[in-house]
Amino acid sequence: MYLDLADLKRATKADETDSFEFLVINHENAESLASMNQTYSRRLKGTHNAGSGYYSYAVALDGKIIGDIWCATHMNVKRDPIHPDLDMLGITCGDNEAYMFDMHVAPDSRGKVVTGYLLRSALHHLKESGFDRAYGFYEKNNLPALWTHRLFGYKELANRKVTQVLLYKKTEVLASRS
Repeated sequence: MYLDLADLKRATKADETDSFEFLVINHENAESLASMNQTYSRRLKGTHNAGSGYYSYAVALDGKIIGDIWCATHMNVKRDPIHPDLDMLGITCGDNEAYMFDMHVAPDSRGKVVTGYLLRSALHHLKESGFDRAYGFYEKNNLPALWTHRLFGYKELANRKVTQVLLYKKTEVLASRS
């Protein structure tokens, strides 16, 4: 899926999000903010991803990260492709394009306003940073992710079938979308 950021609508902060803190986590502050992650696995992922040049947008509440989404851009990642998923998905990110991946919202915060606030804030930060387009990916059976992206105006790319056996991965286009 992709979203042209010029089409992004400006939103105001709602009363229910007043207590949220929006964070940008990168290699410079990842270690100092790691303790804000509620689980050990998210702390490890954060340290690893930041060390790989990715950065994260996060939402914190009462000093705890309750949601995050990772981002890869040519500004921060000095390899091509900037993320391994891109070859699998048949996407080439340009200099002013970003690939957003691995969105996570704490189980007790799902179904509330956290996901929308996180994605909206991240997309606005990308737009204000000079990016023109954001790509995203979701698993076929993840209907909440599909509807969240559709509500933001993301356009769907061709559906792909992914087959993986150990380290071998193959993809094929199933259907084209316009």
